[in-house]
Amino acid sequence: MKRAVPLIATLLVFPACNASDEGVEDATTPTQAAEVAAHVPTAAERADILAVLQEFFDGLAGDPNLIANAVEPGIVMQSTDARSGTAVSGRSTLEGLLQRVETSEVVMTERMWDAEVQVAGALATVWTPYDFYIGSEFSHCGIDVATLMRRDDGWKIINLNWTREAPPNCALHPDGPPSA
Repeated sequence: MKRAVPLIATLLVFPACNASDEGVEDATTPTQAAEVAAHVPTAAERADILAVLQEFFDGLAGDPNLIANAVEPGIVMQSTDARSGTAVSGRSTLEGLLQRVETSEVVMTERMWDAEVQVAGALATVWTPYDFYIGSEFSHCGIDVATLMRRDDGWKIINLNWTREAPPNCALHPDGPPSA
């Protein structure tokens, strides 16, 4: 227990964030830090953030340029597939996704609804249910969690995680299947 006191004291004395880190804003007081963490997006900001995620989804229908425009080149994409009853983790690359969209002969449709958006400074997260169709066939549904960063040219997706499940473990879009 004697070692815990110096560690706690060290954490209290030295700030967790370094203002010299590139792209990191430093809140100099606890009040300012709380204000950044508590930022509620305006309606316009929420719409801008969701538009970027929608642009990504629209690109799945056959336009890899829409996907590329919506993301940072180093995007991290990971999934958790629980349809077999055991969770299996997977990772996708941007290059692989763009190639799949470019060469696919069927339209992929991903639809979100009831999105929850949170913003802290230049960072935003979106948590939303979704369903996914390949052509007219239902494939899976789940939760998408996207992390976006505000850049000079707008919001960009830097991280995308999703679950792959099947009903009743996830919901389908309230509007029913997509129209053909």
